[in-house]
Amino acid sequence: MLVEPVSVKATPPGRVVALVSVSDRGAAPEDLSPDNFEVREGDVALDPSSIQLRVQPFGQLAGHEAVVLVDGSRAFADAERAPLGAALSQLVDRLRFHQAVTLLAFDGSAELRFIARYPRNQMAPPLGKDPGIERLLGYKPRDSSSSLYSAIVSGRKALDARLAKDGPVAPLGSLVIVARGPDLAGRADEAAARAALEGQRSYLLKVGTWSKDTSLDWVGDEGTRAAASLGTLGTPVDELARLIDEEFLRRYLVSYCSPARGGRRTVEWIVKVHDEDGTTRKARAESELDATGFNASCRATPASSSAL
Repeated sequence: MLVEPVSVKATPPGRVVALVSVSDRGAAPEDLSPDNFEVREGDVALDPSSIQLRVQPFGQLAGHEAVVLVDGSRAFADAERAPLGAALSQLVDRLRFHQAVTLLAFDGSAELRFIARYPRNQMAPPLGKDPGIERLLGYKPRDSSSSLYSAIVSGRKALDARLAKDGPVAPLGSLVIVARGPDLAGRADEAAARAALEGQRSYLLKVGTWSKDTSLDWVGDEGTRAAASLGTLGTPVDELARLIDEEFLRRYLVSYCSPARGGRRTVEWIVKVHDEDGTTRKARAESELDATGFNASCRATPASSSAL
């Protein structure tokens, strides 16, 4: 088992908020609760009740966003529409359990075309025959070239604009590119596309005879899948959706009220998993925090009070 602090924020008057990633035998563990977590400061185990320990699955937080870019540089043939529609519906259904999904199309022209946006909804029924998917299947390219690189640059801007800015931790963004070939238009170069992908999760689904080409696999830095045609998208889309989902299932938002009143100290995050045979496995990781300005009960000191 592996525990990794993704981010740790400690702010006066004393609340510590950490995003912790947990992997169990290479996969996301079953749903964890506060009972699975132990927090220690300076080698002292902290009582969960006294420190108001809270543990929340990261995927339950609002504000996550996925932007899906679909290559529409060639109109979709009649035989392609049904399998493509089924695959995209499958992808959106899976993604919107944890995040809102924006569907955009690109071709050889300079601008992306908005197709549809699907709010995050863990209770949404399967899309089925959806107006947004139907709008994409009927897409008519404005320019028959392919401006893949400029689509990546614009897609990153669209993703950043849609991500929530006011949560306790930064939300997770996912840029998913469905490409039917390399960039031909040259509106942006490879360097611009690479720069646009920095600091954000990106996934690539290659479709067609070009899918055997690995020269652009860097576009899918977090995962790349290939399909020989639009009619064989089912398994690659399912695998890609699982990859995108995995990070939500691994991460937990852990927060507590620190008993520290000053100075720097080491925080140890310990995760315990109980197997069916009764054995307990543990993993731990450490972080550093600055407790300057902390006070009792994590409550801000009223401006009108005076020290005695």
